[in-house]
Amino acid sequence: MEKIYVLDRYTSKNLEIEGMGSASFAKLKVGDKIVYSAQDQTWVNKLSVGIYIGHSIETDRKGSFDRVMEWDEKEFFNEQQEIALEIFPMFKKLFKKYFSDSIPVTARYHVFSDQIYFYFYSEERYVFSEFVKELRELLGKNIFLFQVGARDMVRMFPGTNCIVGCNNINLCCKSSRPLPSVEIENIIIQNLEWRDIEKLKWRCGKLKCCLIYELELYLDESKKFPPKWTVVESKTDANLCGITSSFNIMNNEVTVRTEDGFSFRIPLAQIKLSNKKLKIAHKDELPPEVIQQKDTISG
Repeated sequence: MEKIYVLDRYTSKNLEIEGMGSASFAKLKVGDKIVYSAQDQTWVNKLSVGIYIGHSIETDRKGSFDRVMEWDEKEFFNEQQEIALEIFPMFKKLFKKYFSDSIPVTARYHVFSDQIYFYFYSEERYVFSEFVKELRELLGKNIFLFQVGARDMVRMFPGTNCIVGCNNINLCCKSSRPLPSVEIENIIIQNLEWRDIEKLKWRCGKLKCCLIYELELYLDESKKFPPKWTVVESKTDANLCGITSSFNIMNNEVTVRTEDGFSFRIPLAQIKLSNKKLKIAHKDELPPEVIQQKDTISG
């Protein structure tokens, strides 16, 4: 029996699916639709659809293999999705009427629960009773409202399928892998806190996923540099002394600020720790004419 990994069509969550036979696995292709069963929140096993992603991931969500969708079942599945998308504009108009600050995303038909899933993004929480009552009267169908996060909004929105990402290939949010959470600490570690925060965001409005790609490298390389606010001096000129205010891993340079508020950059190889006692005025406490930036000092 084989283990495979899928992206659930309705919850946009990754699962590990067990119990697939070797014969079925040999024919499997990335993007194939898998029918599997898993326990819901009431501990009842229910069928769902997952998209085979072709690589392993870390996930604690489990499911049991049932079958690979064949032609007739796939055709029915696709027809129902088209119907859901045709209904979506009606949902969108009504949803915006009730919840004007929301972003309706898309609609999908759940073939095993006979429900239309409507997806929306919002930072707010809503009371849906009146809206659901009106929508059910219009559609005459079972519905399920699913609030998604910013990255899932971009992943599920049909209009983002052809958008090129910052890697010139595709948007990170469209990946079948678990979507990362990028924290402000990731910016600080990479010494990017001085950058315009808006330029570090992408289509989803969150910090770019690529900010974590080199994070492990930055963590390792930063160990070679003296921590911020450490007193250091030049190996060749003891008068060049101050505290480290930042460092640049790519250039292998440290920015040092002196007691009188001047700043200079010096190669890492040219500095050493100092036991001098300094009183460094905070930048905000210095007059503008004192705050200067000198050229890089290189040995």
